[in-house]
This record gives sequence, structure tokens and C-alpha cells, in this order.
Amino acid sequence: MFNLCLQRHGAATLALLLFAAGCSSTSPSNTTPKTTAKSATPSTARPVVSAQSPSTCPQIDPFTKGLDKAMNAATLAQSAQSKQDWDLVVSQWLQAIEGMQAVSTENPKRAFAQKKVIEYLQNLDIALQKASTTTSQLPFTSFDNQIFDEQLLLYLSYVAAVGPPDVLIIGSSRALVGIDPRQLQQALAAQGRGNLKVFNFGVNGATAKIIDFQLRQLLTPEQMPRLIIWADGVRALNSGRVDRTYNSLVASQGYQQLMAGDRPRLPQIPVDTADACEDIPHSTLSQTTQKQLAASGSSASSTAPLERWRLTRVSFDLTTNPTPSPDKRLLVTQLVGAQAPMRLMLVRNVTGYSSLAIDANGFLPLDSRFDPQTYYQKNPRVAGRYDADYQPFSLAGQQAVALNSIKAFARQQQIPLVFISLPLSQDYLDSVRLSRERQFQQMMQQQQVGGGFVFIDLSRQWLNQNQYFADPSHINRYGAAALSSQLATNNQIPWPQPRP
Repeated sequence: MFNLCLQRHGAATLALLLFAAGCSSTSPSNTTPKTTAKSATPSTARPVVSAQSPSTCPQIDPFTKGLDKAMNAATLAQSAQSKQDWDLVVSQWLQAIEGMQAVSTENPKRAFAQKKVIEYLQNLDIALQKASTTTSQLPFTSFDNQIFDEQLLLYLSYVAAVGPPDVLIIGSSRALVGIDPRQLQQALAAQGRGNLKVFNFGVNGATAKIIDFQLRQLLTPEQMPRLIIWADGVRALNSGRVDRTYNSLVASQGYQQLMAGDRPRLPQIPVDTADACEDIPHSTLSQTTQKQLAASGSSASSTAPLERWRLTRVSFDLTTNPTPSPDKRLLVTQLVGAQAPMRLMLVRNVTGYSSLAIDANGFLPLDSRFDPQTYYQKNPRVAGRYDADYQPFSLAGQQAVALNSIKAFARQQQIPLVFISLPLSQDYLDSVRLSRERQFQQMMQQQQVGGGFVFIDLSRQWLNQNQYFADPSHINRYGAAALSSQLATNNQIPWPQPRP
């Protein structure tokens, strides 16, 4: 089973960027961020441009501001414990960086300030690790499935920020890593289909019963898309095996509360606003924080609002960096008016899988490439006849009932439903699995009778294209980008019309 390392965190939303935070596979340092510079290369940082303040705002020396914010961050880090505490530390380091970057090139303090930027970036990275690995309660009761909780939190946040997607991708981990929403959006726009919004709500281990629950019971009509793409394969419809994912979900407190009418929702708070002078009211800071700021000689009123910054650590975007790279990069993004976000990049090597890598559209990019010669040195080779996902095997049963329920629901809601049978590697398709795939294809072709349901079989299109796979049955981000571009040109898919 494809596993992900996850932690629960609070919602982070708004404006142009959304992100999901999880557990990093790299253990954060146990040391408290210090203000002592460490060796680093200045070229890792790009200048951050701050929004101009109105002339009525008092003039502040950016160098002094940078030092003040750095002192705040170091002071608060001494006693930070909760995720919210570390979020504030992160914000202070960001503002310290902004202050030093604002020192003009003509200022004699410029060279020293740039060295401080590098130092502060390293401290920021430590604080961000602390913030992302510190447990924070969900705003709703857990469904005892960390990836499900995380994706639900992100989807609710996405809908709150930009509205429901035009296209919703659903399925198991194969969907989560197999279709890149942003790549699909760009490819659709290039085809003249407008700026459609696409979100990936893939969940590890999702079967037809999980999908039925997501669409018919979890999401409200206002949260539904205009097109549903179910990306998966025969395993999702095998009624012979025990559906552990679904059984665990229905036994959770989150499910019980949903059935009792308590629907998962995010806290209702006023719309975020930012003061032009970058002041933050005392009321937003805890008494402990105010005392710490006072002890450090800093003024809480000069603290810039947290909402100015959006943070995430994700794989480098394939569309802007065609050169394959295993690195993840820490993106520190400042929103400046209606312009495109400015980016400050700090390269960081992150191994393994983490929800930190899930992007704002719910997609998890995998960098690794499947090489049979090295893969099976670390992983067992499991034949289809011994694979619990295929044995026992039956396409008639509860999963088939769920499939019919999903079709009926989509037809009732007048939402086109497309099932994409995702590519598999030749190494994966032994005689047993290949036989099951053929049975599955026959069944799904019959399911198309009556309209409203489209089945597209791509399972064997990349049999010998291992560079597109992360493991024998999961696509990596290069395959996801290629597949997303391919789907955009597929005329079998009833893509929504652009909104007026």
C-alpha cells in the first residue's frame, strides 16, 4: 500500500495561494533558532518587494525593522510550543527578511543586511519545520484517516477561497499522484477552454464506497464541481477484498457526527484585512506573546499581519523547471496587490512522502523514477495471485453497488462522470493482474450504456515507459504532467464551458 507521512494542522487559506501542511520526513532541529549567521550562498535568495505604504505612514528604517523582528523571533522561539506559536515565529522571521531586503543598494549597510538575509532564512526554515510538525487540532472531528482529513481540510479551504472547482478529480493514491490539476488547467487553457478550476481530492486506499461517501454524503450541493473525473483502476471496484479504508472511516467519530447532522466546516471568521502601515492590533496576540514582546523591547503594534505571507514546501513546478530534480524547495511568497506573487526560494532536500508536498490544488508530486533493477532491491516483488488487492476477486458486490449509486447521483445532479483507468507498468501487469484488468474493462464498457458515464482506458499506454512511474502502479510527477496534458486534448471528456 502506498503510504504517506502526515500530521494534522489548522487551515491556511486565502487570496491566490492555498497550502496543506504536514509532517516533514526530515526531522527538525531540536535547537532553538539563533541569530548567529551560518554559511550559505547569497544567491539562494531573491529580493522580496514590499508593498508601498501610504505617505501618511511613519517612515521606518528597514534595517532597524529587520533587527527588531529578528529579536522578536528569537525571543518567541524560546517558549514556543503550539503550532500557532511557531506560526508567529515564522511570521517574525519573514518580516526580518523583508526588512533586510528593503535596505537599498546605495545604503552602506546593504552588504551586512544581505548576510543577515541568509542567516534569517536558515532560522526561518527551522521555525517552519517546527510549525509544520507540531500537532494542531482540526476544525472538525477526525475521520481517523490522516490523508482524508488533510484533503478535506484543504478542499474546504479551497472552496472558501476560490469557490468550488469546475473539475474535481477523485480516486485513490493513484489519482492523488496521477493527475496534476495545475498542469491540466494550463493545458485546457491552451486548448481554448478558458480558465477552468481543477482540484484533486484523491485519498489513499479510496474504493468506490469511499467515492460514494465523498460525493453523496460528505460534500454539499454548493461544494460540487461541474465535472467529475474518477481516476483509478480495477482495485477500486474489487468487492472480494476487505475494504479497510471504508470500514475505518465509518467507525470514526467524524463519520458518526456527520450522520448526526454535524457537517465538517471551517470556522467562520471575518474577512482578513491588512493595515497599510502593517500594524497588527494587540488583541490578536496572546498575553504571553505580548509580555515576551515587551520583555524584548519591541512594540506589538509594529508587527505586520500574518496574513501577508503564504508558505509551502512543494516540488519545483515542472512547467517552469523542465529539468528533473529530486529537491523540494521552500517557497516564501509575498502577495503584492493584484500582481503575481513574488517568490523567495530556499533549496531544501526533503526525502520520502509528506503532505507538505501536496500543492494548493490537492496534488502530490512524486519525483522518484521507477527502475526495476534497483526498486526490488528494497521492495518485495508481489505476484498478482498473492496480492491482497486482487485476491479474493469479485466485480459483483458492494463496490459495484457503490458504482451504480455514484452514477445515479451524478446523473441526478447533471454532472458528467468520467472514469480514467490510469496507466500501469509492464512490470506490474503479470498474467493474473492482466486477466483482472480485462474483466474490469468489459464491465466498465457495459456501464457506459445509458449515457452520463464515460470510461477511458489508459492502463496499457505506457507499459514500457518506466520514467513516468514512481513505482510499478503509481505515476510520478513527470507522468502526471504528461497525462494531464493528454487528457486536456481528449474529446471524449465533456469539459465544462468557460464561465462568463
